Amino acid sequence: MKTIPYICSLVALLFVVHCNHAQTTVNASDLPQAGGSYLIQTSTADITGDYVSTGADYVWDFSTLDSNSETLVEFGATNEAPFLAQLSFNNALTNPDYICDVFGPGEFDLAFLSELGIDLPVTISNMMSYYQTSGSSYNLAGISMNLEGFDLPIEYSDIDEIHPLPLNFQDVISSTSAYEVDIPSVLNYATSATREGSVDGWGTLLLPNGASHEVLRISTTITTQDVLTQEGGEPFEIDRISTVYTWLGDGGLPYLEAKTLFGTTYSVKYQGEAPNQDTSNTDGMTALTPSDFVAFPNPATSGENIVLNGADQEITWDVSNLMGKIILSGIGTVIATDLFSPGTYIISTSSKKGLNTESVRVIIQ
Repeated sequence: MKTIPYICSLVALLFVVHCNHAQTTVNASDLPQAGGSYLIQTSTADITGDYVSTGADYVWDFSTLDSNSETLVEFGATNEAPFLAQLSFNNALTNPDYICDVFGPGEFDLAFLSELGIDLPVTISNMMSYYQTSGSSYNLAGISMNLEGFDLPIEYSDIDEIHPLPLNFQDVISSTSAYEVDIPSVLNYATSATREGSVDGWGTLLLPNGASHEVLRISTTITTQDVLTQEGGEPFEIDRISTVYTWLGDGGLPYLEAKTLFGTTYSVKYQGEAPNQDTSNTDGMTALTPSDFVAFPNPATSGENIVLNGADQEITWDVSNLMGKIILSGIGTVIATDLFSPGTYIISTSSKKGLNTESVRVIIQ
């Protein structure tokens, strides 16, 4: 008489065990969300680490990873983006194919140019990426940057489809992308890339401080061709091939990402607290946010107020002409331009204690 209850209990136990090891699916809700903050650790790129091994119902143990630096990455809704960027990525009337859900620090990075000994003749800051998460794939539709004080949105001529949505084990990744940055009389930068890869594993990822996540493992080879042409110079071509291993779950950003070049690991980042991290003291933490210091509008019409977005109400500022003569000084985030003649000016700011200085170039029409 005990046989049937015993069999039922055994079946129930096996069902629980199976559910605990079910394959993971990544949906749009598992990707970066507007208002989301993600704590990212940069680890030592251990060339002996095994980032290649994978499989079904696999356990990846990276619980001994260290941390060299910590970054808080924040994402915002596109209606919070710089004004000109919204015309590109939040404009259903004229730009429906480029409507994005979130923006934040991401794919775009010109740091490799400096590593090659190429010094850009302009100052570029506040670089942001714009993502589409609500379609059949997770896309990078464009970027924006602050170029010498001017907000510059750049739409991809070939939108980058990062991976399918929803994302499942054994899904294939194959896409192309391209965009161009043209700064008249300064430089032209054109880039194109291909992504080829697959979801080659699923299972459990173990990270420092006891963190455990159910993830999909993605292996992607990215082939990139960059062409940089500086004013008066010949085109300079740069070809790059890298392999990226990504462990993706429900954490918005990847829980772990390792990048290799010619088979050598050069970048390892993971999400969460570092080993022995003292969360009561965040001194030294770098915060990447989608709303850095920007003067708006720029250009502005004489008599129109300029607002210093990203600044606090106690900030002090000086407005000077290109000869260095101070035209106006004040406190706060609003600058009236009634006394300004048409031309180019420099706004220099500092905090109440004289720290965190910023400067931006504006044009008065």
